[in-house]
Amino acid sequence: MPTHSQQPTLLIITSETSEAERLMATLREARLAERSLSIPGAEHLDKVIAERGCDLILCCGYDRDVEVDKVLTAYKRLKTDVPLILLADPDQWETEAARARRAGARDIVRRADPEHLRLSVARELADLKARRAAEGLKARLRQCEQSALRLTEVTRAGVAFVQDGLHIEVNPAYARLFGQVSTEDVLATPLLDLFAPEHHAAIRDLLKSSDSSAPETVTLLDVGCLRPDATRFEARLLASPSEFEGEPCLRLILQPIETTPTCAVAAARADMAPPPAGLKALITEIESHIDEQRLVTRPFAIFFIRVAKIADVMHDMGLSIGLELLDEFSDTLSGIVGGRGFLSRVSEDGFGLVVDGLDELGAQALAAELTAQARLPARAAVQDATVPDCQIGYFLVSDRASAPEDIINAAYRLCIGHRYASDGAAGERETAPAEDEEAAIARKIEYALRNDQLKLVYQPIISLMGDSQENYSVLLRLFDEDENLLEAKDFIGTAIRRGLIEELDKWTIRSAIEVIGRQRRAGQGLSLFITLSEDTLRNPNIVLWICDCLREFDVRGNWLTIQFQEDIVVGNLASISKLVETLHKIKCRVAINQFGATERPEMLLQVLALDFVLIRPALAQGLADDGAKQQRLLQLATLAREFNVKSVVTGVEDARALTVLWTAGVDYVQGNFLQRPSTTLEVQT
Repeated sequence: MPTHSQQPTLLIITSETSEAERLMATLREARLAERSLSIPGAEHLDKVIAERGCDLILCCGYDRDVEVDKVLTAYKRLKTDVPLILLADPDQWETEAARARRAGARDIVRRADPEHLRLSVARELADLKARRAAEGLKARLRQCEQSALRLTEVTRAGVAFVQDGLHIEVNPAYARLFGQVSTEDVLATPLLDLFAPEHHAAIRDLLKSSDSSAPETVTLLDVGCLRPDATRFEARLLASPSEFEGEPCLRLILQPIETTPTCAVAAARADMAPPPAGLKALITEIESHIDEQRLVTRPFAIFFIRVAKIADVMHDMGLSIGLELLDEFSDTLSGIVGGRGFLSRVSEDGFGLVVDGLDELGAQALAAELTAQARLPARAAVQDATVPDCQIGYFLVSDRASAPEDIINAAYRLCIGHRYASDGAAGERETAPAEDEEAAIARKIEYALRNDQLKLVYQPIISLMGDSQENYSVLLRLFDEDENLLEAKDFIGTAIRRGLIEELDKWTIRSAIEVIGRQRRAGQGLSLFITLSEDTLRNPNIVLWICDCLREFDVRGNWLTIQFQEDIVVGNLASISKLVETLHKIKCRVAINQFGATERPEMLLQVLALDFVLIRPALAQGLADDGAKQQRLLQLATLAREFNVKSVVTGVEDARALTVLWTAGVDYVQGNFLQRPSTTLEVQT
């Protein structure tokens, strides 16, 4: 389905081009429409509406060559939300009115009544806009409901949906609060059986008074809860009317009430800030290592330490004892770290550690030391004492850094991934070639920058939906001293490792903007896609630099699309979120390249306001013969449409794939089968 633009498109059914132009002149004068297309009859009406994104149909019933009955029959069969207005001769108005209404026409206008036509068109376009907005809101509501249900799966508070005193859905945290391993065990238990007898009357009153027609009604109760082993815990119960799968129910949120620890160690807490203050303190510490240009003034190692076994301990020994054990672990960890770094507790079971001046070997040694020595107290009933009690992820931060939140997130991901990594920022980079070879490539890059030996090549991004915009992806090539041509894959890795990538990015951006300005002045409707590297996006002044280039060559921001690799986006989400907002302020479009590699690509679409997603080329290879790839691609294209984002499939290498892509509703395609990268800005046929 095509994406509808802000400016409505009218479909005029008439055999006379001059009549279509007369009608458009009437509506254009009233500023109701600027774009139109016309067809002579009912043939291909469905195809035109589907492919061209029409917003209103005007049928000239007075045209002798237009068979009104066929038009009305075809329109009724469409079941579309696009309104149809029938224009009729005054003397035939009464006879045409009845059958037009039966076919679903929204209005019948006399031929010589331009005022009625303007009013009718204005009303129908406004009504159509409202209907589409309502559909969009319904889709967002469904998405919010699904997101809310997913959040209940990961929240630490116990959440349950109850109907007539029985559980219809609970999250894992709710089951764990009541000492159950499986949610199925809780679903089979009546609600009252989980609460102490003295609270049964209040619970019954709550069930009787629940009213789904008053969703703002919220009830708060402090209750005593019972586990199957007869142990009891106190909790705060928040109840409110809700819906589950379309049925009215009562939503319960259960939060244990923490009691004051009596343990001597807990009474003598260390000075470490609790979460969320600990997270803020860690962010402040990281920021003290980075200047305003995001350059690292003091290289450091960031560690995330997670007490992996604490969930099992709390399950076996209870929440209050588990918290006491965590506090004791915190004291132990503080003693091990000592004055070697800044330690902060950033979550219930997680700690952040910043240590200055460590190299890879030093960081690895410290991680091994902490893994061996940071243990839960001996009374923690862990099943296997030979397994470390904590998991640790770390990496080294130097050169230009991303946002502190991204640095912490990267360390956390490495921690829960059970592996160590070091890359100077976040995420792994490709294996470097031999030192001599890398140095030679670096010299070639520096020579090309000094002697203007860089060249842009372009590959067209072709619309499957009839978009007239000329979109091209920009690729970089390099000539060395011997005039040998190097492709990007031959030197980009070295440029990243040697700190030259930002210079290459700036050269590419400025040169591309200059090309846009030159081609636009020559009458070519050109738009270019340019990829920014991780180092460049961390430069806080990069958008100002882009603005300067746009002003220098008198180029509009919406002629330029800035794209980022998906893995870089995931590792720098906080930084890129702010960057995307800034790019949109200067009207630049934003895209994600290599889209679809993560397990939950919808997360990126929810967080970032994107214009395009370029789906990874691996999905296009062998697409026509691979049902699994076809299904995955359809999912990604549908997901993009749900967020009003255009989809581009890259790496298209054969004609059979085009049929699959068109059927899947993909907006654009790119690949060597269509055209290899070229120094010329034209689509070769």
